Amino acid sequence: MPKKQNAESAREQSERFEREAQKLIDAGELSPTEADEGLSRLLLNEASGADKRFSRKLGLKG
Repeated sequence: MPKKQNAESAREQSERFEREAQKLIDAGELSPTEADEGLSRLLLNEASGADKRFSRKLGLKG
């Protein structure tokens, strides 16, 4: 059975997301600071891993 198409515009979807995120923040279930730190760690780890993979591919020590 095909999924129902969402009739929301991009703006409506964005506003709904912001409302839901704010509910989580208000309930103490989401910390923007922790989320930002986690994303930074994830990106740094991925970048570091990508550098190592690239170096190995080139035959360099990394």
